[in-house]
Amino acid sequence: MKKNTDPIPLLNYFAETLRETLDEWHESQIEISRATGIPPSHLSQMKTGKRRCTPEYDLRLSYYFGIDAGYWMRLQLSYELQRAERENREAIQHIRRASVPAA
Repeated sequence: MKKNTDPIPLLNYFAETLRETLDEWHESQIEISRATGIPPSHLSQMKTGKRRCTPEYDLRLSYYFGIDAGYWMRLQLSYELQRAERENREAIQHIRRASVPAA
């Protein structure tokens, strides 16, 4: 993997949003863990970006916080797409675009 020389740090939207939500929520992380069935260590790792969101965790968190399913996965995917683009930018730029067939 190439060293990232991008001057702007890449923000993990999922981890940051989860961290802010958990830190500002009126219940403790342990209570949220019990209510959602997500192990406390997983919640901690997700909010620091060391563990990614899974579809199951998305459903559990979305239901608990009363938001649309897929919200957390969209944040995770956005981060992963930006990271992949940065890491593979040079190789991707060498791909020749497909030509559109004439109608």
